[in-house]
Amino acid sequence: MRRLLTLTLLLLAACGPTPGVNTTPTAFPFPTMTPGRVLQVPMPTLAGGIPLDGSGLANPATAVAIANRPTATPNLRACPAPNAEAVLDPALPATAARIDDVIALYLNNGGNADNLTVYLRENWNVLGETGFARGNLDLTGEGTPEIVVSYRAPDVGGSLLVFGCIDGRYLTRYEVTTGGDAPQLLTIGDLNYNGQQELVFSGAACTDETCTYTTQILSWNADRGRFVNLVSGALTSDNLPTVEDIDADQINELIVRMDNNGDSTTGPLRTGFTVYDWDGASYVRSFTQLNPPQFRIQVIQQADEQFREGNTSDAIALYNLAVDSPGLENWYPDDGAVLISYARFRLLVAYAFTEDARLPTLYQSILTAAPDPVTASVYDAMSQAFWNAYQVTNNMNAACLEAQAIVAARPEALTLLNRYGSRSPTYAAGDVCPF
Repeated sequence: MRRLLTLTLLLLAACGPTPGVNTTPTAFPFPTMTPGRVLQVPMPTLAGGIPLDGSGLANPATAVAIANRPTATPNLRACPAPNAEAVLDPALPATAARIDDVIALYLNNGGNADNLTVYLRENWNVLGETGFARGNLDLTGEGTPEIVVSYRAPDVGGSLLVFGCIDGRYLTRYEVTTGGDAPQLLTIGDLNYNGQQELVFSGAACTDETCTYTTQILSWNADRGRFVNLVSGALTSDNLPTVEDIDADQINELIVRMDNNGDSTTGPLRTGFTVYDWDGASYVRSFTQLNPPQFRIQVIQQADEQFREGNTSDAIALYNLAVDSPGLENWYPDDGAVLISYARFRLLVAYAFTEDARLPTLYQSILTAAPDPVTASVYDAMSQAFWNAYQVTNNMNAACLEAQAIVAARPEALTLLNRYGSRSPTYAAGDVCPF
């Protein structure tokens, strides 16, 4: 009888009402960066009204499919309808950011690049000799030209914008500030033979005497969905670059020519050219071809650089050239005496370092050229101090310490080397005897 009663109670309990389900999400603790503290937040159970666990659906995989539903592909061919009555405000905005917004509004109201050029030139006067507005450049290859605008803003100077159509509106696809004048369009075409148009432009920032050009190669990257600069950073140069296929491989190179010999501000400059070539990902410096040095100080500076980089044999050859070449010009009238004595001192250091058999002969030539210690140059005095210490210690560091003591006592040892303009290296005591 007791078993029957127990079974009856169990059956009645099974048939009773089901307890209400707690729909409040469970709060899970998440560790934070603060030791001893936690952050508790409820985990979501729905995504777009669909249970994340798939409950209530015939197939739980439906929840995954709905959550991963693809977004619509933007229409890059749909542009605003032309409107002949679209106009720009005749008042020039004070900032580049505001100018960009006003131009975008004009284009979205149906304006075109030809009329935009007139407004920018005649009303706002921001084009100068190099600015432009072009509406015939299909840089993305989608079949609809972008609108490229180059102008000079009142606040930041040269600026370049690329507007492209997306779902019936013009949006800014690329913008850059170069400063100075409005960026100049150098060329447009398939520079690297990849079937994609590239736009090469350069902005010039000029003073009364010189200009600095900032150049970029703009290309559409379909994988990233944006424009990129194919030059590793903006390329700056003293001359406007040119685009040429100098090696006839159907890949165009960017050529920067250096034809400025220098002035009193820069000091003497090497002439020649640098080639930037396509490496499959970007345009990088391929090589620099320098013309033979014109001035004696240029040979000295190159020799010091080679010595510093460990190319001792090349440095020795250049020091000898600075001493012996009659064709080298002097930047200052006293360069002949000053720089030859300095080159002989550096030769003395280099010969001692390499244990060159010419060391004694060189020292004798230094004594012959400056027999009177009173009238000897500071570099002749350094040579004697170095030689005397090296003969006693046979140690490069000990010999250089004696030479550097001369530098400390006679500051012209550095002044004579540091007078060659802003583009020349600056010497310290440790540079003239680097051991």
